[in-house]
Amino acid sequence: MKRWIRFLACTLSFAAAAAFFGGCAGGNDPGKDDGKLDMSKFPLYNEEYETMSYTKEDYENKMSQPYWLGNVMYNELVLPIQYENGEAYANLLYKPLKVVQVMDQTLGKVYTEGVDYTVDAENGRLVIPEGSSIPLLNEKTITGTTIEEVTEAAPEGYNYAGSLSEGVVVPPDLSSYVLWDFGMGPYVYTESSFFYGRYLSVTYAYDVQELPSDVFAEYDVTMLNGLRTKLENGEDISLAVIGDSITEGCSSTGDNLHVDPYTPGYASQLKTELERVYGVNVTLTNSAKGGTMSEYPLTGEGSTKLQNALDAVPDLCIIAYGMNDATADVSPVRYKSNIEEIMLRVKVASPDCCFILVNSFPCNKLDTRADGKFESYLQQLERIAADHNDGTVTVVDMLKVGNYFLESKYYSEISSSNNNHPNDFMHRVYAMNIMSVICDYKK
Repeated sequence: MKRWIRFLACTLSFAAAAAFFGGCAGGNDPGKDDGKLDMSKFPLYNEEYETMSYTKEDYENKMSQPYWLGNVMYNELVLPIQYENGEAYANLLYKPLKVVQVMDQTLGKVYTEGVDYTVDAENGRLVIPEGSSIPLLNEKTITGTTIEEVTEAAPEGYNYAGSLSEGVVVPPDLSSYVLWDFGMGPYVYTESSFFYGRYLSVTYAYDVQELPSDVFAEYDVTMLNGLRTKLENGEDISLAVIGDSITEGCSSTGDNLHVDPYTPGYASQLKTELERVYGVNVTLTNSAKGGTMSEYPLTGEGSTKLQNALDAVPDLCIIAYGMNDATADVSPVRYKSNIEEIMLRVKVASPDCCFILVNSFPCNKLDTRADGKFESYLQQLERIAADHNDGTVTVVDMLKVGNYFLESKYYSEISSSNNNHPNDFMHRVYAMNIMSVICDYKK
């Protein structure tokens, strides 16, 4: 039984699970038309993948390109786990046709095939043999059912600061972790290198027929035309982003943690990718603030942050709230009202502004406070977009993407805090998914 089934079983209803399966690899094969593979759907396909080599320049140029438009995954982050049955391995999203490079999280150390790992292509994993120099994470650190199990399995060098039941909410420093428990068992919450320091960064080629059919955002020629016209005409644009800690860049090694490999948060990546693709200058105004909800820009300190975005007179405004709204039990109606009011104020300052509304990727499923909220928020965002039938407002759903990844990953493999902050890879996927609705990579 796949891990994601064990992990999600407590929170997914049968109907939701059925809907989820419909969007995954068990659906229609991507790019197929009457059983034939339509390669025009994969403009980033590398036909020479069998002989390709990893270069830093290639990675940096392709960091924020939608990987699902091609057949090469750059720097997927995976956790090598030591299991109780004695096996040690790290699961990949797809079965590798060729593993190009395996590095540590910093991208500073290269591991050797046959010594540090072997490739189990059939099961889509890297097997870690005895004697490997790859550090392993004990399975119980993630799957432990008691505080004692988790703390005993934790790697050395990280201080257990207490549990939620003891009144300890936030880790006191970057070498600490706490345990939260909302009735489904304890799980680690940390801002330290507890998880991200043990990631492997894997670059490999895969069969595009493994890709899901309707998980990622798609380019729509009828949307965001005002913005796209400016970009295609070579005009510089103003980009404003408004949101919570995810949009601020929390847990990215570049904008927040300031450690190797210094991967920027998704907003910074969007600026860079737009400039790379269109050859224009993008002025980024990041008005996001960690720990905030959708009402934040409308009151007090938040109004100052919002004013910064208004003063930028944005051509594109990205609004991304939901993570904290969900855990604080903000009603869907109130959430919708807040988003609409933010948009209204932006439109007063910049009447021709286009909007991308982002539904949050999921928090740890063991945090039951958010049950069902993200789905409800998505419905509200889609209603807002439907009310604006002029092509200026579109929605990007990161919830569907996050849940898709949890089919083959632990939550700590997409969130280095293991609670609600995307890791470097997930920040990249945020940027990729948003770029998918802006840019036609087939051109």
